[in-house]
Amino acid sequence: MRHAVYNLNYHVVWIPKYRRRVLTGPIAVRLREILVAIADQYGLEILAFEGMPDHIYLFVSAPPRYSPAQLVNLFKGISSRRLRQEFPALRRRPQRQ
Repeated sequence: MRHAVYNLNYHVVWIPKYRRRVLTGPIAVRLREILVAIADQYGLEILAFEGMPDHIYLFVSAPPRYSPAQLVNLFKGISSRRLRQEFPALRRRPQRQ
C-alpha cells in the first residue's frame, strides 16, 4: 500500500501567437470545453479558468507524475491542434486588431 499525499497546483498563463485577440465568441467557448476534456482525460482538475481575448489563465491541480512543462505541453498542444481543425480561420495568421 502506498502512503503519499500531494497537493500540486500550477498557475499557467499563455497567449496566442503575436498576442492576437482571437479567443472570443465560439472559439472561447470551445477552448474551455477542450481544456476540460483534456483535464478529464489525463486525471487533472481545473481549479480556475479565465479566458481573455488575448491570453488564458489556468489554475490546475495535477498528480506528481506530470511536470509543469508536460502540463503546459498537453494543454497548449492539444487545444491548439483541435481549435485549428475546427476553426480554419485560425490556421492563417490573424490580422492585427
